[in-house]
Amino acid sequence: MPPTFLIFLGLIVYLGLTMVTLVVFVPMLFINSKRLLAKKVIASVVISYPCLIVMGIIWTIIFVIPALTFSWLANAGYISKTPGIILAIIGLLIFAGLIAISSLYLWYIASRIIYYRLDKKLINDFLEKDQVFKYLKPYLIRLKIYHSEFPGSP
Repeated sequence: MPPTFLIFLGLIVYLGLTMVTLVVFVPMLFINSKRLLAKKVIASVVISYPCLIVMGIIWTIIFVIPALTFSWLANAGYISKTPGIILAIIGLLIFAGLIAISSLYLWYIASRIIYYRLDKKLINDFLEKDQVFKYLKPYLIRLKIYHSEFPGSP
C-alpha cells in the first residue's frame, strides 16, 4: 500500500460527499428563500478537504526535522527499541491530533468568514469575538498576514 493511499481514499470520500451535496443543494439555488442556505452548505463542503490538506502540509513541514532526528537516533542505537516504539507512537498520535484539530479549526474559521461574506456582514465582528484569533492576532500582524484595517471596514 503506497503512503499516499489514505490521502487518495480521503479524496474519493470528499468527491463523493461533494457530489451528493451538489445534487441536493444546487436545485435549492433556484429557490430564492433557500439560496443563501444552499451557498453556505456548498461552500462548507467544498473547503473541508483542502483545509485538511493545507494543515497536513504545514504540520509535516514542522515535524519533518524532529522526525528525521528521532529516526536517526533510533536507528543508530541511542534509543532502545521499546522506548523508541512508545515514543514513535506518541509522536504519531500527537502529529495526527494536531492535524485534525488545526484543520477543523481552519475549516471553522474559513466557513465563518464565508458565511459573513455571504450575509454581507463585517468579518471583523466575528474575528474580534474569537478567542483563538485574539491570541494569534499579534503574531499574525507581526508576520504581516493580518492587518488591523481592511478596506471598506469602518
